[in-house]
Amino acid sequence: MRKYSRASKSRSDGVPGESGEGGDRRIFPLSFSVTAAGGLYILLLLPLSLAAIRTGNNLLVIVLAAMLAAVPVSGLVSLASLKRLSLSLEMPENVFAGERVALKVAVKNRKRVLASFSLRVEERGTPGAPPLLRRLRAALPRHRKRDGAAGTPDGLMDRPAYFPVVGPGESRTALVLRSFPRRGRYTLHGFRVSTRFPFGLFERARLARAEGEVFVYPSPRSISPFFHLLPFLPGALESARPGPGENLRSIRRYREGESARIIDWKATAKTLRLMAREYAREEESRFCLILDTRAHAPRTAAGGEAFEKAVSMAAGIASHFIEEGTAIAFLSPAAYLAPGGDARHLDRILRELAVIAQDEAPAAETVGPWEPGAFRDAAPLPELEGIFSDKHYKIILTPRPRGTFPAAVWRSAHVIFFDQL
Repeated sequence: MRKYSRASKSRSDGVPGESGEGGDRRIFPLSFSVTAAGGLYILLLLPLSLAAIRTGNNLLVIVLAAMLAAVPVSGLVSLASLKRLSLSLEMPENVFAGERVALKVAVKNRKRVLASFSLRVEERGTPGAPPLLRRLRAALPRHRKRDGAAGTPDGLMDRPAYFPVVGPGESRTALVLRSFPRRGRYTLHGFRVSTRFPFGLFERARLARAEGEVFVYPSPRSISPFFHLLPFLPGALESARPGPGENLRSIRRYREGESARIIDWKATAKTLRLMAREYAREEESRFCLILDTRAHAPRTAAGGEAFEKAVSMAAGIASHFIEEGTAIAFLSPAAYLAPGGDARHLDRILRELAVIAQDEAPAAETVGPWEPGAFRDAAPLPELEGIFSDKHYKIILTPRPRGTFPAAVWRSAHVIFFDQL
């Protein structure tokens, strides 16, 4: 079962800071628009008014009065439906790009007597604009990022949630299916709750400020069986240095003062000298996943696609080996995460991969040999020296061309070039 966490919570009583302190206290809602049915209704009122005035027919006057009375009644009833509502949005804890997830939109009616009818909850768009104008403005590139309307790249809700009725004191929940096309940080810009109740002639809406964000992780790419052959084994690795361990390294002369437990009596009997067993030191496995984001050529569509594949590959490698219980560190030119092997550490790595971006290539650059100094802004120098020593085994994903890695790197690393993906 998927776990959910609350992304944001808000009330529809107003937008603090936009209409004075304490929120909007005006009688009328923040936005008002006429629906298509309302437009036809108003057009019908015009000839009916002329006919009632010119003929003086009592029946026409009564019908006209009833139709005119429906306008303020519609406004008051819809206004009452939008009063004292609490809104919240819950997201799954882990969301991956391309995965279809369900967002939980909850509405609580805090009124004691009156119910709320025909509520439509969507992500906040352009305040006060009619629905048609909001859609036209959202289609313009220069308004997309600023407005944060539903369906924009950085929004959470791409479609509204509908609640037919919410009784007094009740809470209702609706599911909105959403598929995030790409990784990144998706921001909630607030809620817009509207209603066309009771006659569907006019739409009234209120804005509710809410802040929240969700990190959409890159979709982990399945790794090839070759990675199972790499020395990614949890536990200890045999060192070339002598020390405490279980694997026999050599038989040597016994030194005075050493423990009698290491004496090899068979070798002593053969050589007629005290001989001792020397074991290989066991050291804890240390592994590091390195994602090189420095571009070495002008950015192209193919290069951007290769970078996204590399990010997905990094997510797949981290997920696979942490699931097998191997502690692993993560390093990029912008971030460093110390070794860890639990689910929280995997979340931290995936969060870094969700927002990581490829650096722009300089106008004129000569691709030199691989230098660990490019990562000095991400990790302290002692950490870098340990990572790039032979004690750490490294998987390096890089856009660098072949032939730029010295032989010393290959002794303790596996390099994946972007053009291989």
